[in-house]
Amino acid sequence: MDVWQTQGRMEVEKEIRPLLRDYIELLLLTGMRHGTEAMNICWQHIEWHTHKDVRYIRIWVDGKTGGRWLIAKHRAVDVLLRLQQRQADIKHLTLDTVLSTRATHKIFRFSNAYHPHSFVGTFRRLMRDSGLARTAEGENRTLYSLRHTYATLELLNNSTDIHTLSKQMGNSAAMIERHYSKLTATMAA
Repeated sequence: MDVWQTQGRMEVEKEIRPLLRDYIELLLLTGMRHGTEAMNICWQHIEWHTHKDVRYIRIWVDGKTGGRWLIAKHRAVDVLLRLQQRQADIKHLTLDTVLSTRATHKIFRFSNAYHPHSFVGTFRRLMRDSGLARTAEGENRTLYSLRHTYATLELLNNSTDIHTLSKQMGNSAAMIERHYSKLTATMAA
């Protein structure tokens, strides 16, 4: 995506491609649902959360299963900084200031404050251009596929138990077990 995001020729492509990169990374770093949960995040929904002297980014999302707090991986700070730096009205501030002022602007917006309604078409172009449009089984890759990637990596890395993962993703533990029980042998290995 590093190269692809810079190859847009039209002005809209120059804005939406880097924005899509940040969108994808934030989905992969949180497990949130694309669409309503991710697209409606405003700066006011993001805050620092400290637990046992460690600071985490915490994001409030509201969607299919109601509202919940997500804890983002530490690398999400880099994504937020890139998003902030492309927004003319807040790029002169520090990230801490932006978060503390509880700004009501959406985080996924162009430099002129335009908020795209969806990244689906741009994601399809990215998948096509990168040769990743289909899985090995012949299924189309979608933005929703990133939730499966997140869950699989969390379980394989043994970094999150099923119950915590279900809360983070807004699903039941039974659903997580049903969809990801095939990973049990791999995890045991």
